[in-house]
Amino acid sequence: IERKADLKLTDQGDLEGKVTLTFTGLEAMKRRTDERHEDEAEGKKYLEDHIQEYIPATLDVELTNHPEWNNPAGPLVAEFNLKVPGWIAAAGHRALLPVGLFSETEKHVFEHETRVYPIYMEFPFQKVDDVTIEIPPGWKVGSLPPVKDDEGHAVTYMLKVTNDNNRLHVLRKLDVKMLFLDAQYYSALRNFFQDVRTGDEQQIVLQPGAAVASK
Repeated sequence: IERKADLKLTDQGDLEGKVTLTFTGLEAMKRRTDERHEDEAEGKKYLEDHIQEYIPATLDVELTNHPEWNNPAGPLVAEFNLKVPGWIAAAGHRALLPVGLFSETEKHVFEHETRVYPIYMEFPFQKVDDVTIEIPPGWKVGSLPPVKDDEGHAVTYMLKVTNDNNRLHVLRKLDVKMLFLDAQYYSALRNFFQDVRTGDEQQIVLQPGAAVASK
């Protein structure tokens, strides 16, 4: 699953822009199979619901293209207009911008402390998020989260945030390469996903423009 976003942050703290969602391989096949008997309107709702599931906030989203549901050889590509109201949080004269825009589906994975049965995955998968956020004129970037790069034999997670002339770039990769894992390794897997949540909850510190900060 590739999720590419080109967004702008408003003075009010909203995120607005375009999102392209691309499913390939078994991820595309699964969704085409799920929707094989549905009409275009239901397919539109299905994909818009996917975006709702990925983002941990209330949002406005609308599918803007016509995905190729009947082409099993190619990727399934969906394009959206997106608005996430109030994405940033005020902290005195600063603003905090969470980096984990598409992190909702990992928030409650493997929360229980113990497990009796082995872990089965439907299939190995990879999620790649490429998010660009343009901050408003007059705003400044205070600090960025450190790079996270957790690599294991069966799972890897990478998060890197950069700033190029007030254009923030967040690159996030989550790779799960296993199908089956014995319960004796559950603790290590649970710790890994706790690290994923910790990484996704990091924030970019911004200094709003003078007109905004004075309100």
